[in-house]
Amino acid sequence: MARTPQQNDIIALAKLAEQAERYEDMVAEMKKIVQDPSIKGDDLQNEERNLISVGYKNVMSARRTSWRTIDAAAAAEEEGPKKEALLKYKETISTELYAIITEVSNEIVKTYTEGDKKPTGEHSGEILVFFYKLDGDYNRYGAEASSGEKREEFKNAARAAYEKADELCKTGSLHETNPIRLGLALNFSVFYYEIDNKKDLATELATAAFDNAIDKLEVLGEDEYRDSTLIMQLLKDNLQLWQDVPADN
Repeated sequence: MARTPQQNDIIALAKLAEQAERYEDMVAEMKKIVQDPSIKGDDLQNEERNLISVGYKNVMSARRTSWRTIDAAAAAEEEGPKKEALLKYKETISTELYAIITEVSNEIVKTYTEGDKKPTGEHSGEILVFFYKLDGDYNRYGAEASSGEKREEFKNAARAAYEKADELCKTGSLHETNPIRLGLALNFSVFYYEIDNKKDLATELATAAFDNAIDKLEVLGEDEYRDSTLIMQLLKDNLQLWQDVPADN
């Protein structure tokens, strides 16, 4: 579907914001594409999906880094006013982080997995997997930065989203070397290992994804080969890392 001049201007501004590392601005521009009633899920171009993902990823990355920094500082501090101040500051960052997760889930993911913008065409499986994976990723980030009941809520939401995406991969048309399918396997296995404490499942999932893809690489075009092998290397790196971790960890 050809874009109007106004829509092309929005995409151009989003790319410019990315170059300038103005990721909040990038997100703001891409939300205009998401909210455009003329652009349904089936019409969303791969580049546009990636721009949405990159914008939010960098906005979230800044908060995740901040949260980890303050969490480590608070953990190293003795009980007292300074520790209390650090914990309060961590809560402020957590609130910002949770708000991003809610926005991604309600304003991005649900837009393309529910309602009249939900894709139904030839590439609907790939588009749905992309957005369910996105939902799983952001709820995983929430689980990383929370505890107790809130952590369980994020963990369960992440697992449910990843499982929906995984089921679509198995029943749909995404072949084993598809970069989105491989990216799902990578992130779902990290969820199992780091959040759900199911290390055997993490290893099984990552190993299967790598082994199933490696024999089919020769049929890929140059771009997909590059993207797929990059993710496969990350899967391999994780498997090596997990193998080197002592069993009691």
